[in-house]
Amino acid sequence: MGETTSQIATDIDNAREDLASNLQELEQKVKSVTDWRQQFRNNPMMMVGFAFGGGVFLATMAGGRRNRLSGMSSPATVPLTGESSTRAIASRGVIDREKQQVLQTWDHIKGALVGVAAARLKRFLGESIPGFEEQLRTTEGDTTRSFQNRAASSVPGSASFGM
Repeated sequence: MGETTSQIATDIDNAREDLASNLQELEQKVKSVTDWRQQFRNNPMMMVGFAFGGGVFLATMAGGRRNRLSGMSSPATVPLTGESSTRAIASRGVIDREKQQVLQTWDHIKGALVGVAAARLKRFLGESIPGFEEQLRTTEGDTTRSFQNRAASSVPGSASFGM
């Protein structure tokens, strides 16, 4: 029985050493994942993309689009008369359409960049944090169901009447 007790003590010591080793390894992984400098060294273009996407997002949230659109419709300060006024008004309409087209294209580019950045961030977090992808799917499902319920309740004729 003395050998069995000593074997159990040895097994417990070995298990402790394994746990300590695993914890140190996990700690190193967490430090490397959360160290933005290391991430930048490993993936410089992705980090630049995140920075750009973040800047675009902040600019959008700060109301950059509203300011640009209000500047588009400002009237010309030069008084127009006769035939030149007709040409000027027509050319202003073309310019306004061109500006609107450029702004729409820029909005599409921003949307695509934000989408790519979000997809990469999801993948990165999914690879780095155990259980993240499962929790994200659950949260996205909850959000979708909540949105569908709100949309269904706002449709005329879908209100339920209490009895």
